[in-house]
Amino acid sequence: MAYKIINPESINKSMMGNPKMVKQFIEMYIEQSPLDFQALILSVLNDDKNAIRDSAHHIKPTMEYIGASKLRSAFQELENMGRDGMGVEAIRIRFEEIRSDFDLMIAELKSFTLENEKQIKD
Repeated sequence: MAYKIINPESINKSMMGNPKMVKQFIEMYIEQSPLDFQALILSVLNDDKNAIRDSAHHIKPTMEYIGASKLRSAFQELENMGRDGMGVEAIRIRFEEIRSDFDLMIAELKSFTLENEKQIKD
């Protein structure tokens, strides 16, 4: 499968090529990431720039482990917008752009998990 957000090579490299570690990491990420993203959603809904900054900062590092460099940069931008006191409307527009990529990332991780499971069984 061709991925638009994640990079399987980065995932495998981050987990030292161990398919079982990859499986555990991805499963944990699929479970935890939406919860972290929900905190960001609430921050945006509440126009809380400090919480937006903190939530984006919290989510950002994991993007490198899964090779989602473009999404990591987007979270960095959102973090900067919250820190720098950017207007709420501009933050919301950027957030909506990130939301669709985040949703695609979760779908790609689920697909990658299925492919990884096949490798473990073979």
